[in-house]
Amino acid sequence: MKTRAVVFSAIDEVGIQDIEMPAPAADEVQIQTSFSSISSGTEGWALHNLFTWAPTPFPAVPGYQRVGTISAVGDGVDGWNEGDAVMATMGSWSSSPVPFWGSHVGVANSKTEHLFRLPEGVDPIDAAATVVIQVGYNAAYRPYMEPGDWVVVIGDGPIGQFGAQAARVRGGRTILVGHRQQRLDAAAAFSADHALAESPEMVEQIRAITGQHHVPVIIDTVQRHDVQAAYLPLLQREEGQIVYSGFSPEETWASMADLHKAELTTHYISGITRPRMEATLQLMAKGKLTLSPLITHRVSFDQAPAMYQMIDTKSEPFLSIVFEW
Repeated sequence: MKTRAVVFSAIDEVGIQDIEMPAPAADEVQIQTSFSSISSGTEGWALHNLFTWAPTPFPAVPGYQRVGTISAVGDGVDGWNEGDAVMATMGSWSSSPVPFWGSHVGVANSKTEHLFRLPEGVDPIDAAATVVIQVGYNAAYRPYMEPGDWVVVIGDGPIGQFGAQAARVRGGRTILVGHRQQRLDAAAAFSADHALAESPEMVEQIRAITGQHHVPVIIDTVQRHDVQAAYLPLLQREEGQIVYSGFSPEETWASMADLHKAELTTHYISGITRPRMEATLQLMAKGKLTLSPLITHRVSFDQAPAMYQMIDTKSEPFLSIVFEW
């Protein structure tokens, strides 16, 4: 069958194409997509062939998070049925354009290992960004912390927003630092206890809020040497923790010497695991993690070229972008 898909045809070239989708193979199901969500950072790197973990196999269908309904089941599939509402991370087919990772598509096959059930109470719109929400969950659940501890989140994008939300689930008191006023307003309303604009007075402003000289945890979603240098005074020698969250294409984006001299603990976390995805979905079902109020663009999939251009040029403010299929 033919289906519509967002296709990265070459570096910085995005279009909508009809692609051929085979019947689901063994251990696969076919899903009719309802919503898919852009991971603007990673997909932007992929569009420019700068995602250093793997080259972009142009032409390719991007995206790694979508929700929909199972419309067909392959041989040997057990426990999944037509009509089930699911979240999927990867598409699965072999013809060109190939999946990378294959979620921005109207109908596509997925292996059962890439499927997740939607718990009762999960809004499908929220589930369309489960992977990115999980990145924030991962960041907040990695450090050692006690209820009431202050957590400073550096970065006002989706990962920072969800990291702040998840830290609050753990009982943390959160301060998010960024530089885009619309995103800071969203953070103050939905994600963090406090939202601050980046400034040379950041350390003093945070200390004024916390009443403390040091904070226990920094979640760094920006990962630049100058940013690290700005927040290091907030961390206590031998006790401070930094969680590096998100993707950076640079080989070196932190001063190991400065970390070593201060004897700080650093955490590195990436990727998708079933336990973390399922824990994220459970918190979404309880209303503890939410995408909906952070959506700035909910558009038809055929507007994808314009959305990627907007991300690239920053022609207007945006935070989370969801495609309707």
